[in-house]
Amino acid sequence: MSPIRVAFEGRERSHEIVLINSSSEVKTYRLAWQEKLALPSGGYKDLTSEEAIGYPSASKMLRFSPRQVTLKPNERQIVRLGLRRPKDLADGEYRSHLKLEALPPKRAKKSDGEMSINLDVLLSYSLPVIVRQGKANPKVEITSKVLRFDQHSGKTMLNVNLTRTGEYSTAGNLVAYWLGEQGDEQVVARLNNVNIYPEVNQAIKSMAWIAKDFTPSNGKLRIVYEGQQEFNGQVFAEKEFAVTAEAFTNN
Repeated sequence: MSPIRVAFEGRERSHEIVLINSSSEVKTYRLAWQEKLALPSGGYKDLTSEEAIGYPSASKMLRFSPRQVTLKPNERQIVRLGLRRPKDLADGEYRSHLKLEALPPKRAKKSDGEMSINLDVLLSYSLPVIVRQGKANPKVEITSKVLRFDQHSGKTMLNVNLTRTGEYSTAGNLVAYWLGEQGDEQVVARLNNVNIYPEVNQAIKSMAWIAKDFTPSNGKLRIVYEGQQEFNGQVFAEKEFAVTAEAFTNN
């Protein structure tokens, strides 16, 4: 599925999503709306019909077509999304998730009376569809960081605490740069597709230290949360931390 996230802004009324069957079998997919609540630790919680009451859902003003598709291997299908904004829509952000669910394949029945068991792993995927009303002005602050060395894996993990304010979500990439005693800044950790939704005020994101042949030393760690897609070119937050060599091992 591409893209993995859709946002309607300004006067936009339509978007397209491309579904691709990358398997070697014919697949049938059914599409439907879901209401989900983002969690501070990552991931989502499915809302019940009662919990969804009063939730800023976007599905009521959105339509999509088709609702079910059958694709041969490597075949693709365009799903069209259409938006109809109510005239009295209040400023803010509205979101629903479009679920793509694989249906069980049809199997030929045994003619000799033997019993057979087929185990099919049915995958589903959902992408957030966002409708923004008013000027998006999300603000994010990088409040702290923690470097943690895992002795079992031999990897250093970087945990970054983010604080978001405002009525709108963000979408971007979290990148950490290291400036050591040698004087050359390098990318040491990166996490793509970092989305912070309006219901999340505090988020903790974990990144693996990817620098090769890295020798712990005193230096500076610069962390940047940079926008992507509709926020491309925007820097949400940036902060620099002084780090000692001991921080990489004393955990």
